[in-house]
Amino acid sequence: MRRLFLIVGALLLGLIARAVTRPPAPTVVRAAALARPEKATERGAVVYAHYGCAQCHGADGKGGFANPNAETAGKVPGVLYVAEGYTAPELRRKILDGVHAVGKHDPKGATPPYRMPGWAGQMSNEEIDDLVQYLVGLYPKSAEEKWR
Repeated sequence: MRRLFLIVGALLLGLIARAVTRPPAPTVVRAAALARPEKATERGAVVYAHYGCAQCHGADGKGGFANPNAETAGKVPGVLYVAEGYTAPELRRKILDGVHAVGKHDPKGATPPYRMPGWAGQMSNEEIDDLVQYLVGLYPKSAEEKWR
């Protein structure tokens, strides 16, 4: 019987020691939510960066990424002046569909290797709308004044 008390006592001491020395249970720590920009153009800039548009069209929208034998001077075109060539709904459609065929500078030359992918099903409608607003907003004020 004495042996049983010793075993039970040792177990109790072990449980108490474990409870005292055990680290506290982990707590859930949530990162503060990133502030969501209020303006569509600011949100569009985030979309532009997030989906890698800057890799080809440039961080500043001036383009310049090499696309050998492309009819656009062998480069991916910039998006600064996209508002001159497209209405917002047309630009939205271009983003959704992508550009599947890039014209050749030299008809006998190789097909340009880079084409813009379609983003339908990958970007949300809100992201596309914000991106369109951002792209239209890139149009330089100095160019607007020249048209007046």
